[in-house]
Amino acid sequence: AEADPGLLRIIARAYDFQEPLIRNPDLTVPAIASQEWLTIGYLSRILRLPSLAPDIVTAIINGKHPPQLSAKRLMRLALKLPTDWAEQRKFLGFQ
Repeated sequence: AEADPGLLRIIARAYDFQEPLIRNPDLTVPAIASQEWLTIGYLSRILRLPSLAPDIVTAIINGKHPPQLSAKRLMRLALKLPTDWAEQRKFLGFQ
């Protein structure tokens, strides 16, 4: 299967947005949101994605994600994403 360009893009963006927050403890989500012209809601959702299980990220990169998992669906579910990796797999439709 081919990797989904939309999924790849939001996973990459998630890590790009997480990086400055890790490097600079004084940086806030609202500050990044205004700097990047994004809503706080969008940024809050995308910043949940770096907590995806590593095998889920690998599956997305390799195009081996469930067919129903689109970038739009992942973003819609992001705030409800379980922290437990086994729960994430179930929640997102991985076997």
